[in-house]
Amino acid sequence: MTKRWQSIRFARLGLIAMLVALLLTVQLADGSRHALAHASLVEAQPAADAELAGAPEQIALTFNERLEDGLYWIRVFDKARKQVTNQPAVMNDAHMGLSLKLPKLDKGTYVVTYHIISADGHPVEGTYLFAVGESLTRPPGAAADPGMDHLHMHNDPFQRFGLKDVVQFASRIAFYISMLAFTGWLLWSRWFASKTHDGPKAMLALWRERLQQAYLIVYIVFMGVHLIDMIGDGGRDAVITLFTRTASGYAWLGGLVLALLSFVLLQRSAWLDYAWVAAVWLDKGFLGHAAAFTPVTETLLLDWLHLFASSVWVGGLLMLGVLWRREREQAIRLYPSFSTAALLSIVLLIASGVLSAVLFLPDIRYVVETLWGKLLLVKTGLVAAVAVTAACLRYAFKKRREASAGVLLGIDTGLMLLIAGIVGVFTYLTPLPANQPLNWHVMGEKIHMTAQISPNAPGVNEFTVKVWLPEPLGKPKQVLMKLQQEGDAGIAPIEVPLSPFVDQDFDESYGMKKYTYKAKGSYLPYPGKWELEIRVMDSNDDETVYDKELKIF
Repeated sequence: MTKRWQSIRFARLGLIAMLVALLLTVQLADGSRHALAHASLVEAQPAADAELAGAPEQIALTFNERLEDGLYWIRVFDKARKQVTNQPAVMNDAHMGLSLKLPKLDKGTYVVTYHIISADGHPVEGTYLFAVGESLTRPPGAAADPGMDHLHMHNDPFQRFGLKDVVQFASRIAFYISMLAFTGWLLWSRWFASKTHDGPKAMLALWRERLQQAYLIVYIVFMGVHLIDMIGDGGRDAVITLFTRTASGYAWLGGLVLALLSFVLLQRSAWLDYAWVAAVWLDKGFLGHAAAFTPVTETLLLDWLHLFASSVWVGGLLMLGVLWRREREQAIRLYPSFSTAALLSIVLLIASGVLSAVLFLPDIRYVVETLWGKLLLVKTGLVAAVAVTAACLRYAFKKRREASAGVLLGIDTGLMLLIAGIVGVFTYLTPLPANQPLNWHVMGEKIHMTAQISPNAPGVNEFTVKVWLPEPLGKPKQVLMKLQQEGDAGIAPIEVPLSPFVDQDFDESYGMKKYTYKAKGSYLPYPGKWELEIRVMDSNDDETVYDKELKIF
């Protein structure tokens, strides 16, 4: 096989790997769109789709992660699209909740929309409806109200994975790969390129300049395609707030300044290059999970080490590939150093990745519950494939089998691009699975039952049971709710003390009489699997039992 055909095959493998990474990302994200947000809304008061008898005094939103202070809002609109108050939302001391005081609301349907930025620098928006003194669903035969159409269109703003999402994910992958390639190339330029002859040295210097230019361009595009989501519809004031009052804004600006300063500072001294590279990795840490989880010092350090190891591997592999195409003997001379460095890098990548996952996840078993965890498992499998390929490549170099080495080098590069592409995506997904409020309805021949738990998370929850019975049967003799943690024989079932409640929600009657029972308290004290049991006994002493398994994170 000629050098020309080896080069073509090498390039094709890399291109195919990049396309596979992007297609895999789009497919997974399309099936798990809800996982793309970072801070998740775990409780809303009033709740989404609530039908209230009286007007609420405030909107209160609680999230599962810390939020950025400075750029956030809650807005409430009435049926006429008029904002009901211009008062600003207030963040609580824990930086995990927002509240907005409301004026006296009239009867009608209202839209709540919010915008926050996670502590890891990712914007999250949401919209939901609630009603005061009326139903959210039109009764049968009622005329449609065109004035409400725009409200229902935005109930789920993330139903589709569109062109904007593809562009954003592509920019994230490009940013991550260009950062690793450029910073890694700088390291290997100091370790190896400076010791080569004038011809190869000039060629490698030209590649360094191209990577430097590509990194700046990609960073600017990366910022541009995410800026609108970061500021929402806050306009110029939101842009100023983002870059002057939020840690994420400081990190964005810091990365841009570092990219621009690279044209002034680099290649003057080795230590200046090392300092610049270290600053880039640290800045990247403030734009990811490391900034959102505690202890922050440890998570940032692990992230920095992970980027260091990744850059050594990516930059070295890229330089090896370039030399293999143009200066075969120089590539052969570089390989022993790269092979040793790559092995140590893979070990450091695995160690830092495992420790980071342990810090991010309260239970390591959660790794199979989110798209983040599934991509982590895919990445782990690809790393294992890299180890096998590296062993074969070492053997091919040792035996001077250049044809085999060229093919294996292309495979290794393809695997590297796949891993970098996946990491460029899953660093923007939330590692934590989100709890969803329970709304469980069971239809029967003589009895209907609804059980609701909100927010359905460890700690204080609101428990509701609604029972529909034929009017001749009258009120149920007994309604019981019990919770038993699965697999824990040491804890007896917890009985939730339900009490009758005057319910003015606009529920379907089903031609029966509705009876509602409520309780509030810490009756779900721990995460894990729970068995929910509802027992309803009617006036004839006939008992109906309902069982459901809950998974609480």
